[in-house]
Amino acid sequence: MEAFRDPAGVLAKAGLKQVLLSGLLGAVIGMVISFLVICTLVEISLSYFEAVLFGFILVLLGGFILARTMCSPEQPERLYRIILGTTSVMVILSGLFCFALQEDWHKSMSVHQKVPIYFLLGTTLSFSIIFGMGDIVNICGTRCTGEDETPVFHTHAQIYLVVVAAVLMGAVEGLIFGLLDAEDDVYLHNQFERTRRLCIPIGGVTGAVVGVLNQMFRHVQTDDDYGPVSQDDGRSDL
Repeated sequence: MEAFRDPAGVLAKAGLKQVLLSGLLGAVIGMVISFLVICTLVEISLSYFEAVLFGFILVLLGGFILARTMCSPEQPERLYRIILGTTSVMVILSGLFCFALQEDWHKSMSVHQKVPIYFLLGTTLSFSIIFGMGDIVNICGTRCTGEDETPVFHTHAQIYLVVVAAVLMGAVEGLIFGLLDAEDDVYLHNQFERTRRLCIPIGGVTGAVVGVLNQMFRHVQTDDDYGPVSQDDGRSDL
């Protein structure tokens, strides 16, 4: 990939100021997403209603991403469909799993039994938030700048970057949350604060890396393309 073969050239083309700004913005967004993920994990653990609510959201979002990936008029490359399709199925399964959680389920399980659950939930929640936010950024960015031909995320490389970063960040946060038993009612304040101090910097670093690499990938010439959801897409389906 050109961004790794000639990083200096791509950096010069992207603009140092824009790259640094993207890294800073990415760090802020990454920290916000990390905080949202661990807060959501707490809500799913302590409230059956919240678990069912987020279950519906995950199933709908996973189904939307899966249908959009597999039923696109212009079929993307095989690897792209496999990666997004697999992750979408994980999101759907995670949502269905939320329906199976019973009231106070976390109290009847050991820490080691809860770790795989939080690993899956952290991974899929992070992916769902980041992927959804990516589409929002695409729509807002292209509408505000008028650059419809160059969305913020418009190549498969950028989508791979976002997916890998989301999955890794969510997996690590889910593991930390589960191992520290942060949802326990008795120790919620102390353990949650400890989890927050560990997870938010991870989100900041991941977001900064994604922001810098994404800005560089935007200025690499490729043949693939990824388009945001637009009003035209909705009208064409009617």
